[in-house]
Amino acid sequence: MTEAPAIALRVVGATRRFGATIALGGVDLEVRKGEMLTLLGPSGSGKTTLLKVIAGFEMPDEGEVFLAGRNVTLAPPARRDVGMVFQNYALFPHMTVAQNIAFPLEMRKVPRAERDRRVADALALVDLPAHGGRLPRELSGGQQQRVALARAVVFGPSLLLLDEPFGALDALTRISMHGLVQDLWRRHRPGVLLVTHDVDEALRLADRVLVLDGGRIVAAHRPREAADHDDLRRRVLADLGVTEDVVA
Repeated sequence: MTEAPAIALRVVGATRRFGATIALGGVDLEVRKGEMLTLLGPSGSGKTTLLKVIAGFEMPDEGEVFLAGRNVTLAPPARRDVGMVFQNYALFPHMTVAQNIAFPLEMRKVPRAERDRRVADALALVDLPAHGGRLPRELSGGQQQRVALARAVVFGPSLLLLDEPFGALDALTRISMHGLVQDLWRRHRPGVLLVTHDVDEALRLADRVLVLDGGRIVAAHRPREAADHDDLRRRVLADLGVTEDVVA
């Protein structure tokens, strides 16, 4: 199966079961290069399971995953051109900031000199140029999230997966991180798949918003094409079956 060059990610019929529970029920989606797509849905809707299938941390029971036209359904995470940021940052506590950022480069056998250069560039990119020698516990939550972002983009992935990366941050830090993610996206233009439960966050950041419920995509929206943001917001909330701003 050959993919169009403009497609960073294509998921075809992804199904994942855990016993009698269907976490994913035949999901089809694609993310174009340079596009930011948001997955919105309540807890248990299958958002994180879908990201894990794409990243290679879970194998689908059925379906296929293509990255830049290459079938990676059975490939391990290290063999996929994917950067991922988790809600809990997932930094190695015993490694310095620089060592954390360098880790994916080491896994890809990047030479030491080139590795050091890329780490320095990544630290500057997230505005932490003097923090390379610190341990994660010495950083604030926002700084740890910046390190996680630097680690995810340091090897130049064609796809960036963000699993509710702002959920543990305070309101002001969230706004700052939104700006940083948008800046990184504009500079590198990877495909971005952002998982969130925050309706306003989804509509603010994304080119397209997909609503996931019960392991299936139940609605799709294009915020940048909406003439009436408030009306779009009401429709998305209706898709989710709620009247609150944030879906728990």
